[in-house]
Amino acid sequence: MTQVLSDNLLCLFYLLLWVLTLAWYQYKNHTIDAGTAIISTYVLYAIFSIITLNDDFFSIAYNPLKLFPFIYLYVMLMIALAPTIYHHLNPPKRIIEPHSKILVITAILTIVMAATRIPEIISDFSNGIKLFTDVEGGNDAYMEQIEKTTEQGKSISNLFAIIDNTLSDLPVFLFFYFLTLKKKNYWILGGLLFAISNCVVLPVLHGQRGSVIISVLTIIVGYALFKPFISKRINRIFKIFGLTSMIIISLPIIAITMSRFGENVVGAGGIVNWYVGQGNLYFNNYGLDAGGIRNGDRTMFLIKMAVNPEDTPKNYFERREKYHQLKIDDYWFYTFVGDFTIDFGPFYAFVIFVVFNFIILLLTRPRDGTIKVYQMLLLYFTMCICMQGGMTLYSYADYNGLRIIVLLMLYTYLRYHELLLEKFPLVQSSENDDSLEDVDKDK
Repeated sequence: MTQVLSDNLLCLFYLLLWVLTLAWYQYKNHTIDAGTAIISTYVLYAIFSIITLNDDFFSIAYNPLKLFPFIYLYVMLMIALAPTIYHHLNPPKRIIEPHSKILVITAILTIVMAATRIPEIISDFSNGIKLFTDVEGGNDAYMEQIEKTTEQGKSISNLFAIIDNTLSDLPVFLFFYFLTLKKKNYWILGGLLFAISNCVVLPVLHGQRGSVIISVLTIIVGYALFKPFISKRINRIFKIFGLTSMIIISLPIIAITMSRFGENVVGAGGIVNWYVGQGNLYFNNYGLDAGGIRNGDRTMFLIKMAVNPEDTPKNYFERREKYHQLKIDDYWFYTFVGDFTIDFGPFYAFVIFVVFNFIILLLTRPRDGTIKVYQMLLLYFTMCICMQGGMTLYSYADYNGLRIIVLLMLYTYLRYHELLLEKFPLVQSSENDDSLEDVDKDK
């Protein structure tokens, strides 16, 4: 058997695993939800892996493939998906509203931080115009951001931008949660929609495709998570709005791709195939043996900075220099699973995945057909990890770990507040009693 045939058979086997998983999941579930969305992307990535593997230009980038790395990757992704699958196969009937204004306060803070980026949008707007008028426009904007990144960790140039990025997961979660409420505040919903649009517009102006794609994937998973609790009328509106938005968003992504790679010998189409399909193949080659480990410097960056800041690289340039002996670095995609195996090795990465997702399963199980908002927040977090990193890398690495801290702070407050109310029900205000009556009427 030739190596080319062997590699293709292994890729087909991996694709078949996800096709069968999707078929099993839909047979058990009978509806389209977050699990469907995430597994469907894994099917798509596996298809693109086959396409790029058979591209004459890119096929030389990969070493011969092996069976076990694909099995390991599949098992790890299924472990990461376990909370999502359990949630949708045992769906709660109702979300219990928290008796607190913290979500409204958080939404207002998120909207205000998004509004502080308006001057940046205005100043960089010319870059957006250049995407469609200048063949080098997207590449120029991207290289400008690369130069700024070299200084990351040495100074804080825009505090508002850092806070806004730290809160970037919340607009999607809050927007779709507020859509499930009986009494909707359309001013807050409009502000959150603006904050969500910022997460798409700003990366476009900076010539970045990856951040745009991650934002779109986050919107999809957020909608799919809350879809069962949103009215049919709003669901219909969102489907039309969502499809239109996808078409609009695809235009600048295509323009950026053409700008950065259109003159390349392989063309923009070949680059897209390689961009989407490389994660599975590079994981197969290097995910279980990259010639060493990074000791958590990427996935546990903030913890390493707190424990040993002198020996912790401040950005990916410094990290690549420190671990120059590795066979692969984070310039390439090897999925979020690969980030953990390269940081800790295959065994300890497996242990981390099992322990973490088992804890999430215990913390997010519905009770009496209901689920709390803080449980939904944990589910959303795990879904974001699976959705955002299935093609690329672990999206909460480096300073993006601040996003985890924000989510955990909100989770802790909501959980502590709920437990306090359960122990001391008399502290509930008359306003909260009214909301409880509303909830009872909804039963």
